[in-house]
Amino acid sequence: MDTEKLEFSNESIASIAQKARQLLSKYSLCNSCLGRQFALLGHDTSNVKRGEALKLYLTLVGSELKQLEQSSSAIELLKQLALQGGFQPAISTLQKLGISIEKAKPCVICGGLMEKFDFFKGLIEKVLEKIDYSTFLIGSKIPGKIIDREEELRGEFKLKYGESIKGELNREIGKRLQSAEKVVDFETPDVVAVINPVTEEVELNINPLFISGRYRKLKRGISQTKWICWNCEGKGCEECEGKGLRYEHSVEVFIAEPVLKVFQGKEYSFHGAGREDIDARMLGTGRPFVVEIKEPLKRSFDLELLQTEINQKAEGNIEVLDFAWSNRGTIRNLKAQSQITEKTYQILVEIADQVTPDALKQADEALTRTLIQQKTPQRVIHRRADKIRSKMVYEFKTTQKDPKKLEIVVRCQGGCYVKELVTGDDGRTQPNLSELLNTEIVVLELDVLNVDA
Repeated sequence: MDTEKLEFSNESIASIAQKARQLLSKYSLCNSCLGRQFALLGHDTSNVKRGEALKLYLTLVGSELKQLEQSSSAIELLKQLALQGGFQPAISTLQKLGISIEKAKPCVICGGLMEKFDFFKGLIEKVLEKIDYSTFLIGSKIPGKIIDREEELRGEFKLKYGESIKGELNREIGKRLQSAEKVVDFETPDVVAVINPVTEEVELNINPLFISGRYRKLKRGISQTKWICWNCEGKGCEECEGKGLRYEHSVEVFIAEPVLKVFQGKEYSFHGAGREDIDARMLGTGRPFVVEIKEPLKRSFDLELLQTEINQKAEGNIEVLDFAWSNRGTIRNLKAQSQITEKTYQILVEIADQVTPDALKQADEALTRTLIQQKTPQRVIHRRADKIRSKMVYEFKTTQKDPKKLEIVVRCQGGCYVKELVTGDDGRTQPNLSELLNTEIVVLELDVLNVDA
């Protein structure tokens, strides 16, 4: 039957129905794949319902043509709906007319995949059972040949109201999986389940878990991060006493390994707001940090209890404060602010020559509210770029403890090398306390008293 022979009272309805009629006259299409070509028309419905509505409308038209005794036109239309559309009302109408119909052809676009939403939901649910999550997102890997077939069909019939098959598949499965406890999150889902509808394989992309806090390092000789032994590369040797580590303890291991174990993650990353030297303590309110747990199988735990357990196992080496759930944005803020955040240090030093109170006062004044220039210190130049850094010293206060020892409190911009501010580092930091007092200075102890957040 020629499309032009179908006459509709409403021109707009005719246009949509004629497009559907043209599609079904040439291709077999399931309800979903037919309705998807008109996905941008109408809201609060599904493509399956759109396809059903179009097929039902055309079935009514075919029935009307039969009543008007246009038997050949009616039967041709109904057969196309039955064979190309697999539409049961059209099949039943033909059966009542005594016309038997062979098995409907599979959908030319999806081959029946878009009729298996509930089956795909079951596959994904089974894989998700092994992990703890509250938010999710569905993705899919659609073979290119399916996408190409749909694009060719749209080009042939100049269709402009369709959506992608991937978008529909993801949405329909997501709707079926969503519940009061498990909700779709398009921004930061706990897990993304990606299904290949052809191979029926499901891949989970479990997003990291982030926990923030502050740590206080109460003893010296503890590194912030785990240092692998350079000699054996972590395998264990005489130099590291078989431990594979350059230093026995680290803040990272004290904190991150218990967190990793609790949340059953694959691995972790420890992010600190700057770092203190191994021989320095981190006191006061502590240094901000974030632990990132990758691919966690669990996402819920009592953080107060976890914090208590970490502190008990640390046995006075470190202390954790203010454990809280966090996100990736906190890490970006830590990194960005670590070089500008105000920090306060207390330093105990030994001087080679005695100095007068006036000289100390003048040195304090010279270094307070001063922008200093620092070349990369000699002690770290092997692992950092050799460049000049400008850092602000907000306050410099010296107290004489005995003729050869001074206690210094420095409040300065993050990223300032305070040891070199005191010793001069062979002139690589200007100005510096050693040159101002005209004496050699040795740093005995250094403590971080405060790191602003």
